[in-house]
Amino acid sequence: MNIALRYLPIALILAMIACNTPPFIPQTAAELSDGKRTSSYLEVEAFIDGLSSLPQGHKLFTTPFGKSFEGRPMQLVIAADPPLQDLAAVRATDKLRLLVNANIHAGEVEGKEVVQMILREIALGAHEELLEGAVILFVPIYNADGNERFDRHNRASQNGPEEGVGIRPNAQGLDLNRDFLKAEAPETRALLALMRDIDPHLFMDLHTTNGSYHGYHLTYAPSLSTNVDAGIDTFNRDTLLPEVRQRMLAAHDYRIFDYGNFTGQQSGEWVTYDHRPRFGTNYMGLRNRFSVLSEAYSYVDFPTRIQSTRAFVLEVLGSAVRHREIIKRLCVDADANVIAGDWRFGFDSRLGEAVEETVLVGTVEEFVLPGDLGTRRMWTDRITPTQMPVRRGFTSKRSLALPKAWLIPDPSDRVVELLELHGVEFNRTHSEETLLVEYYVPSAVKREERIFQGHYELSLDGTWKQAERNLPAGSLFLSASQPLARVAAQLLEPKSEDSLSTWDQLTGWEEALANQGESSPVWRLPK
Repeated sequence: MNIALRYLPIALILAMIACNTPPFIPQTAAELSDGKRTSSYLEVEAFIDGLSSLPQGHKLFTTPFGKSFEGRPMQLVIAADPPLQDLAAVRATDKLRLLVNANIHAGEVEGKEVVQMILREIALGAHEELLEGAVILFVPIYNADGNERFDRHNRASQNGPEEGVGIRPNAQGLDLNRDFLKAEAPETRALLALMRDIDPHLFMDLHTTNGSYHGYHLTYAPSLSTNVDAGIDTFNRDTLLPEVRQRMLAAHDYRIFDYGNFTGQQSGEWVTYDHRPRFGTNYMGLRNRFSVLSEAYSYVDFPTRIQSTRAFVLEVLGSAVRHREIIKRLCVDADANVIAGDWRFGFDSRLGEAVEETVLVGTVEEFVLPGDLGTRRMWTDRITPTQMPVRRGFTSKRSLALPKAWLIPDPSDRVVELLELHGVEFNRTHSEETLLVEYYVPSAVKREERIFQGHYELSLDGTWKQAERNLPAGSLFLSASQPLARVAAQLLEPKSEDSLSTWDQLTGWEEALANQGESSPVWRLPK
């Protein structure tokens, strides 16, 4: 059988034969090389172009939604029935809107191969049940520049592909999955604008993880932000993802579990990762929408990682479509709750309580690669179920009520640009006025000693003070009664754990420290 056809469901192959499918069926680089190679940018582009000749290729519409740092067009493929050919039409649909992002880290390449395969299956007539209830948008190769830095030394401990992968950051040297708040990369700005314009109900981000030796083909996580709407968080954690986990085992024989690592060598606790919204799936929760992180296990062989990621993506999309009415309602309710002010902004966050569960502890075998490539780790079937504490979320120790509005008396062009990019609503004041406001009086402005993503991260200690202040004309007024108030609070609050201040995009805190808060860059208008 043709190598490419091995990845297709048997029912689809039979349907292709029955309807006399044209002989040209695009194949991915992984299929053509029997799993030894991953796709280049031009190969992905050619693959997607080739789908138009397939029987249902008209259901796919490809459009650029931005350019990479080095100028490569970033492709977006809209899968819809009936077809949709612009973002305004996507936003206007009453169907569920699902966004799948692949290759954010260009050494983690399974998602890129999987998206191509799923698009081909749609173009061949498969997944009709998904398109009946949803419009699905795919970004096949998000970090296009990093993808082209193929080298066998990159992620050499990963179990294939043999001919190498790209690099983690983009061509600027930025980790795109740490950039969702500060948005310094053109790729991030393009994706945030896309999120703002289409407002997806659910966002999937496809990765590959190494780390601890466990017994799972793939691990996953919802948004870990402590400021996610409770209804969305509960349904995602208690219904959607458990349903997917059950189906992955029953229908595909793949074991999956909540993303994490052991705190000890191969024991201790199983603990999830960071809660901050610099990570894409965490950020999406602040937009009152669902998100799912997918992490294929890098010590499993490359073809199996592709297969398990494909199964996971389709099961998440399928579960979302089956529950589409409640997902849409929960998103509407979450917006309404924020507008009504029925929440508090959490900060000072810590890992949540541990729950005793059985975790599959795995083993790997090491293989020294020729030359100076290092050591490859390969998953084995020696798995030990082990009882241990599991921590899969975070809780905020402190919280504060929202103001009526946030005020920025001297906004920089950069701050305005970022607020517009995130979709946060604001107005400019037309005249000077005197208002009773709250402003933060810092007692310490702390900067990290080591640079991270081009910045010395900043944190603040201090207290709030209330006084009458003159608000100049041209200041920004950001109402807290808006759907994206969670995003606004994350960006602007001085005690936010990941904010514009964190990344030195909201400057002036040193001056405020020197003058007892008299020049604090952001104020709160009390209710």
